Amino acid sequence: MLPDLETVSKEDLLSLIMKYRLRLRKRLSQHFVVDPVVIRDIINHVPLGSNMLEIGTGIGILTYYLAKVASQVITVEIDGRLIRIAERILNQLNNISIIQGDALEIPWPQVDVVVSNVPYSITSPLIIRIIREGIPRALLTVQREVANRLISKPGGDDYGRLSIITQCNYFVSILNTYPPDSFYPSPGIYSSLVMMTKKEPCYGDMKALESVTNVLFRHRNRVLRWVLNKYLGSDAVNALMKANINVNARVRQLGIDELVKITEYLKPFIGGDGGD
Repeated sequence: MLPDLETVSKEDLLSLIMKYRLRLRKRLSQHFVVDPVVIRDIINHVPLGSNMLEIGTGIGILTYYLAKVASQVITVEIDGRLIRIAERILNQLNNISIIQGDALEIPWPQVDVVVSNVPYSITSPLIIRIIREGIPRALLTVQREVANRLISKPGGDDYGRLSIITQCNYFVSILNTYPPDSFYPSPGIYSSLVMMTKKEPCYGDMKALESVTNVLFRHRNRVLRWVLNKYLGSDAVNALMKANINVNARVRQLGIDELVKITEYLKPFIGGDGGD
């Protein structure tokens, strides 16, 4: 049993991790939360009694504290070695279900909240999966640079596909930012806690918007006309000009409402679902 969240220290959590002499797998981007401040910030934004899906159980530290406020926690971990440790740490709690698998591949249950100290290698595809699943709320610790992309506005250095697809479907806020030593092993970069709250989508055909932004943001600093000529042809340019859309604007300056309008006119010229 872990100490109460109000009294647990970073040293307590580090000591628990060190006890198991873990050799972490770099390819899985494994970093555990060891700063109680991070855990408290997450807990403070989780509705009491929620049904939760946690992505990345680790050894179960965050899972343990989530289970204290949740009705049910379903937690997914790809690494069987970590699951065996987590089962020992969590064995006295009866509202936790541990699933071994790849969170990007397995079916997701219907839940109120997704929580994740996101493995950096899957950050963007996990956010896209959350959006496609229509999760009501997500609390994610991500790289500070990714957090900035999620809230970036047109023309900003961080503005891109992820900004657009996320903001089209969710209200996004950065709740706090943490130094590298809030995690073990230290990732060497700052991380931010992001909250995504579902809203009415800005557009009904999300696959089309994904496809169009996938094409346009390959060259975010180019003018729209150039990108369209390169990938979709002059007919696509003419279609936008007939709709009085400025094809000489730079892609990175296009707002979400403009991109929705552009998508409507480009649907005859695109194929596929936009990918991840």
